[in-house]
Amino acid sequence: MRTILVALMIAGMSVPAAAQEFPGTLIAGYYMTEFSIPKGWTLSYKGEEQGQQVFIMDRDLDAHPQTSILAPIEQVRRLMCGDEQLSGMVNGGTVVRVDARDKRDGKTSLTRGPTLTRC
Repeated sequence: MRTILVALMIAGMSVPAAAQEFPGTLIAGYYMTEFSIPKGWTLSYKGEEQGQQVFIMDRDLDAHPQTSILAPIEQVRRLMCGDEQLSGMVNGGTVVRVDARDKRDGKTSLTRGPTLTRC
């Protein structure tokens, strides 16, 4: 998976910045397959919103309440800043936001999260 992500990033560098497509779905898949993640958490890519690349972290806090002390932005920081290519995107001006969709007491709520602008 890492090879695919790197190849996609390298291929994207040859395309003008305005025409580049942010590989959010691929990045979320990379996180889900290659990282150790908190139990009951799932990262997905929502798309671009007001110039920000938006991810959603689904958290099942009914099944795994002990993970509620962890912050989704820290997981995304670990993902985006732990890889040279991805940190280059963030430091180059890509703004990433992670929203939390929490299941608690059988109800689901969506909370707009903070942004990551630098690594």
